[in-house]
Amino acid sequence: MSLHADLTSVMSTLDQVFERLDEAAKELVGTNDEDLLTDIYEVERHLRQAARRLTRTLVALPES
Repeated sequence: MSLHADLTSVMSTLDQVFERLDEAAKELVGTNDEDLLTDIYEVERHLRQAARRLTRTLVALPES
């Protein structure tokens, strides 16, 4: 498998992680653990930043 294909697969996995984080956040709204939302949103923010960086890398990487 090429590096480009591997990194594209990572992007796909990140998309699934974003969906799961969103579901987890929705489950916490209105509960006693609602203060954990800040942590979940912070994790999501960092992962989105990493995803943007990975996207830039994929654009620059030749497909081979």
